[in-house]
Amino acid sequence: MFQIDNIREIFFSWEGRLNRKAYILRCLTLGLIMTAIYILLMVITFTTAAAQMGNDLPMMGAFGATYILYLPFIISGYLLAIRRLHDLDLSAFFILLSFVPVVSFFFALYLIFKKGTEGPNAYGPDPLSTEPEMPVFSTSAIHTTNSTEIDTVQADSDTSHDSGVSRS
Repeated sequence: MFQIDNIREIFFSWEGRLNRKAYILRCLTLGLIMTAIYILLMVITFTTAAAQMGNDLPMMGAFGATYILYLPFIISGYLLAIRRLHDLDLSAFFILLSFVPVVSFFFALYLIFKKGTEGPNAYGPDPLSTEPEMPVFSTSAIHTTNSTEIDTVQADSDTSHDSGVSRS
């Protein structure tokens, strides 16, 4: 089951990397949700406008509501593109290319079709990596000893090379 933190990490994070498949699927998800919102608002608008012939207020309100409801999806789309740029080992600064009219089309194609850098880069580990990340701190590497083991080891070492000095 999804939690708010999972949705925030999936759609509203600019940290890390995002491979092509995840980028395309998440963009399609955003597009489908935006289409459903648009259809729902237009159905409500046209049924309201049909009841109030000659009144353009419901149409203007629906288009205004559409833009307000689209805002989180637009932001999420840019954040996904930034993570995709990170997978290509590029800075988020290149997102500005999406605001140039003709260049934005080729920029979108580049994000969709360009293979990401293999292995870790400056923005994180490879999202397609099959080997697990090396843990920073592993509990299996720690060996604890108690005081009786230490005393036994010291007693064994005392008998192996007796220097004539007694230890207590």
